Amino acid sequence: MKNIKKNIIYIGLLLTLIASSCSQDSFDENYYNPESSVEADIPRLFSGLLFNQSKASSNTIMPRYWNLYVFQLPMPGKYSQLFGYTASNGRYEQQTAYTQSRWQYYYTGPFSSYTEMMKLYNNLSTNEEKAGYDLFMQISKIFLYDQTAQMIDMWGDIPFSEAGHILTSSGIIQNAKYDDQKELYYTFIDDLKVIADYLNAYQTNSFYKPMFDKADIINQGSVEKWKIYANSLRLRLAMRISYADEAKARNVVTEILGNPSLYPLVSTIENSIKIDSRGAELRSVVGVDGIRNSFESGGFNYAPGFIINDLMKPSNDPRLRVFFSKNANGDYLGLDPNLDPTVQDDQISNNLISRVDSATFSRNDKFPGIIFTPAEISFLKAEANERWGVGNAAKDEYEKGIRQSIEYWFYINALNDNADGTAYRPETPATEVEIANMLASTKVNYSGTQQQKLEKIATQNWANFSVILSHQAWAEYRRTNYPALIFANDNSSSQSLPPARLLYPENERTYNPTNYEAVRAKDRIDAKIFWDVN
Repeated sequence: MKNIKKNIIYIGLLLTLIASSCSQDSFDENYYNPESSVEADIPRLFSGLLFNQSKASSNTIMPRYWNLYVFQLPMPGKYSQLFGYTASNGRYEQQTAYTQSRWQYYYTGPFSSYTEMMKLYNNLSTNEEKAGYDLFMQISKIFLYDQTAQMIDMWGDIPFSEAGHILTSSGIIQNAKYDDQKELYYTFIDDLKVIADYLNAYQTNSFYKPMFDKADIINQGSVEKWKIYANSLRLRLAMRISYADEAKARNVVTEILGNPSLYPLVSTIENSIKIDSRGAELRSVVGVDGIRNSFESGGFNYAPGFIINDLMKPSNDPRLRVFFSKNANGDYLGLDPNLDPTVQDDQISNNLISRVDSATFSRNDKFPGIIFTPAEISFLKAEANERWGVGNAAKDEYEKGIRQSIEYWFYINALNDNADGTAYRPETPATEVEIANMLASTKVNYSGTQQQKLEKIATQNWANFSVILSHQAWAEYRRTNYPALIFANDNSSSQSLPPARLLYPENERTYNPTNYEAVRAKDRIDAKIFWDVN
């Protein structure tokens, strides 16, 4: 683990940034697209770390076509059943060309931006400059750890500590060892505390802070919100390992929840972590290959079965009207993935299947890039209290999480500004009577055995992620085994059920063969991620 920590600090990248001529008038554009500037610097690279316009279609935070349509919906979306799909042959199979694109995006996007930042930082000539730019470097690690943890959640061991030294401009890794997934996770959990403590002690520098404010696409220069991001990520990662290493997870969570002034967490829409849709580059529908094409190309907007038929409808969940549209009968019906294909086809052709709500999702030009919602944090706090007695009462946090989720998704619905010319009107916000009835329903009411309560917490957390964050929902489903989803066997395929992980891309076997051999035995669809022990 010491070597991993050392390499996080000293990691370097032999990647030449593509240079092209630009004027001072293009300064703002270069923050979104640092490769287009003649001379890269730490602020521009920091912006490119958070959102790189040259790789926008593959961006994993803003809703973009390449990531959503070819990766997020058909793989994590199916494996978490937050995406409506038919019982077609090969439905659980991984599309290796697209998983390879997701893999390469990480290494040519966030990872390469961070390592190039570190290269410039290490070459600064004075300690004063290093002290000034340290804010960029510490905060960049928060985002990098978030993105890297997602890679681990999908693949397990990945190249990290050595990857920056031998990464080519096309994202091919040559001769880089695979770091142990557990060691990386633990390093991130420990270092996030160090970063949070650094931010607690940070004193504003009048020269460097304005540069940071301009470059910060996510939190617009708010050090407090970056602190909240770091602590929320640390809580998420600690709970992710909590069944594999309960003692460590409990200690970390106890420290965070026991010191709310030192380690604040996401708790409101205002301090939630997201990239707001704005300007030309950060729109979600108009002028970008974004969320509209992702859902409306090729029938990718069928409403999933379990969340409607088994959860939301029976509990009169007000989120139904902002998550999905009604069918031809004026009712909500999700596509049961386990029905006979002929029945599914009949339901679809007769418009009996609800669709993903276009006003909230596919036609919403102001749909943000969601990173953390307040509801997720409340559900994690509820679980921690139910299992360990840590923090506030589990019932209170659970019900608060449901209320926060309802508020958040109606807020997203209301962001729609009709930029694409649709005659949209915001849905009527949920009333207190509606919420109270939902909380009292059998499916939602916080009652039963401890395991039944944990199931309800996990199920509501899963629902709150929605298909947009289905990679997180898939991870939580594997961790908790909730909700109780049913996946019918696909007897036409060797991959008859959803995988426990993604297979390594073909490029790893071709260009990194020696190190791939060290993980070949783990490269199976039934090889679980280290935290997946239930």
